Amino acid sequence: MQLIEFTQAAIAAIGQYKQTLLIPGDYALRVGIRQKNAQDKGLLIGFDTKTDKDREMDVDGIKVIYNAGQVFFFAGMIIDYGEQNGRKGFKFVEKAFVK
Repeated sequence: MQLIEFTQAAIAAIGQYKQTLLIPGDYALRVGIRQKNAQDKGLLIGFDTKTDKDREMDVDGIKVIYNAGQVFFFAGMIIDYGEQNGRKGFKFVEKAFVK
């Protein structure tokens, strides 16, 4: 079982961003949380290099890195990409809510 999954739209968008933004080959897709304070935590996704504290996994051919201590915030989620109200972007969706 994978910790996370990607929709086909997300896989295509990740590939497009890597190419358009000229992301170096040694970078991976970081999934984790952005913590502003104890109560305000948001999930994040972006390209980054692996540190000695990170774990790595392959999801649908995409190298994904994450901090092991943050895994409970995104485990079981599906990362989707789409457009809503004129805004494009990635979103984390709980598996139960994906059709």
